[in-house]
Amino acid sequence: MVTRNFWWPGITKKVKKYIESYDIYQRNKNHTEALVGKLMPNIVPEKPWSHIAVDFITKLPLVQ
Repeated sequence: MVTRNFWWPGITKKVKKYIESYDIYQRNKNHTEALVGKLMPNIVPEKPWSHIAVDFITKLPLVQ
């Protein structure tokens, strides 16, 4: 957000170093994401093919 209004050589490293050294900020920062609930096991289906589950994995690295 700093780079929206300011720029100087090495700004990214300087801001990162400042934030990492600011202990109070690190302990009290807001969490913008909702808290995740506990993991629950899937229900065991009563008969074959009565339930189908799919996991979508995105942003995988390209294989070279």
